[in-house]
Amino acid sequence: MLNGLFVPQFTAFNQDNSVDYQATKEHGAWLIDNNVSGLVPFGTFGEGASLSLREKQRITTDLLDVMKGRELIPTLICNSLGEINEYLEFAKDLPLAGIMIIPPSYFKNVTEETLTDFYNQVTSKTEHKIIAYNIPACSLKISPKVVSNVPVWGVKDSSGEIESAQRYRNLGVRVLIGSDALLTKSLDIGASGGICGIANFFPKQMRQVYEDWNAGKKAEAALNLEKLMEVVAPVLKSDSGFGGAIGLLKTFAKDWIPTKLGDMRSPVETSRPAADEIALALSRAKNI
Repeated sequence: MLNGLFVPQFTAFNQDNSVDYQATKEHGAWLIDNNVSGLVPFGTFGEGASLSLREKQRITTDLLDVMKGRELIPTLICNSLGEINEYLEFAKDLPLAGIMIIPPSYFKNVTEETLTDFYNQVTSKTEHKIIAYNIPACSLKISPKVVSNVPVWGVKDSSGEIESAQRYRNLGVRVLIGSDALLTKSLDIGASGGICGIANFFPKQMRQVYEDWNAGKKAEAALNLEKLMEVVAPVLKSDSGFGGAIGLLKTFAKDWIPTKLGDMRSPVETSRPAADEIALALSRAKNI
């Protein structure tokens, strides 16, 4: 299916930088109990680039125990086709809804032809649906031409630009939007749903935005999405970047999410909002 409101869930870490498997599983279970369509671990919010293959395998197995029929879409942020293939082999018999894969990006001189070949190789190794992950701020930009010419399910577009999502849709490419503030606008142009980080905090409310839009209450959905974005606005800073933003939100999470998620994994610094910024966000959250 791959339609709905999905959560790029946080990964929890202990103070010694080891994965807190129990807390990660508990957070996933809380999200599922709050009616999201599914979970997308190991993405940007889940610090997937900081996780080992073995850690991703363990978390995958843990989360399958709490899904209650919802969809699990692990993400692979790897600089090795070999590691991707190893995960695909591990996952071949698991009941996954799909696997999202970012292109290896350590070597930047990758052409559209070689990127096309990469996704052709990946899709040939698995029967699971593959979702291409377009996040130009962190990795290679995946053009609509590439995605439309390989047998992937579609793309998660985290470019932050509705025009980018529109270019994919113009070629008939399925889109899951990865920029929370664009959820309703992307649904307007035919996106299948969203993989939205703010749903780590407000799973019911973000699922309701998606449901309201599908029920024809589009203005109400857009207004409620705007209110949710206003909650986290005080703790985010315009120059924080992806890593900084996740650290800021993880700090806010300590006052809102019932599971202890810890800090960012070393060597990424955990940016921390000021106490008055957290207080303002919490006061707005209570009205949601």
